[in-house]
Amino acid sequence: MPHIVYLMSDTGGGHRAACRAIQAALDDLYPNTFTGELVDMWRDYTPFPFNTLPKTYVKWVNWSPTTYAAQYWLNDRIWRAKPLSHALCRQLFPRMRQFFHKYPADLYLCAHSVFVRPGIHALRKLNIAKPFITVITDYALPNIMWYDPRVDLTTIPTEPAYRRGLRLGVPPEKMVLTGAPVHPKFSKLTLSQAEARQALGWSPRARIVLMVGGGDGMGTLPQTARAIDELALDAELVIIAGRNAAMKKSLEERAWRRPTRIYGFVDNIEVMMRAADLLITKAGPATLTEAATVGLPMVISGAIRFQESPNVKYAVSRKAAVYAPSPRKVARAVAELLADDGAQLRVLAEGVRAIAEPHAVTRIAQLVHQSALQAAR
Repeated sequence: MPHIVYLMSDTGGGHRAACRAIQAALDDLYPNTFTGELVDMWRDYTPFPFNTLPKTYVKWVNWSPTTYAAQYWLNDRIWRAKPLSHALCRQLFPRMRQFFHKYPADLYLCAHSVFVRPGIHALRKLNIAKPFITVITDYALPNIMWYDPRVDLTTIPTEPAYRRGLRLGVPPEKMVLTGAPVHPKFSKLTLSQAEARQALGWSPRARIVLMVGGGDGMGTLPQTARAIDELALDAELVIIAGRNAAMKKSLEERAWRRPTRIYGFVDNIEVMMRAADLLITKAGPATLTEAATVGLPMVISGAIRFQESPNVKYAVSRKAAVYAPSPRKVARAVAELLADDGAQLRVLAEGVRAIAEPHAVTRIAQLVHQSALQAAR
């Protein structure tokens, strides 16, 4: 039974979610065919203090988004220099060698940009003749470190990301424009909006605005919710605080003017998206692609500069979302979208469905299966 090892990390970007989505698609398409395990590369195979990043990532982004954006911009430029790229590969080689010896596999799938180059460098230097596939989890303009022509195959989420790969010298035959991987439960969802609301116990007739801040409850979610609540809107709020227990407690203690439901981390977000009329989210790639798959119009409330801001441009230019980068601007955007009997919402719904790639994870699973079969010959 072929064994797949997934290189990822819990440092935002939906890396773990993408790997879980691919595993689920493989299980659906090829039952009892593959085994797999996920390895947090930042935590287990980088030196201190870098190995603390899975714990500190959310704090860094929330407390100092400017410095996080600055390092992203810098990294996207310095790794163009081949000497620096080679130095990184040499520096991490001893740890990558430990990784490959500890985790033998029939196929390696990398879902984190930082470990693409060190991973393929070590694999080839160690003469391990196993396929190495990159699945890009960034969206409209992925970081340069995602791209390496030595990789056997790279799956690409969007056309701009594909064009960037070509500019960076990745051969077309080593890239496949699949779309971004989303868990099969989103594309297989058959509930109508009314059925989803009944299952959740939500109002069958109200306009419902769903607000999310990712699994870790990031961004200005409380301030945005308060700004919306201050307006006399004929709508109900559903706020998902994720794993942020302090945020959830603070939201629950507030006296809301309109019906408001507060949740922590949920595992049925696809049902909530189907039940809602409008989503408010930051421009993280995982949530954008999930909402697109369900067909839920979006107001994008913020974006990490350089990393997520291209996602905003991509979604807004295709009329899939409205960008409102402050709590008050979000509130005004929601009021405008709900003020005309849903006409603007319908335009956004058409746009969001146009950027959806509901079968992306199926294509990726098929490519993984094909690569595993070829390697086994």
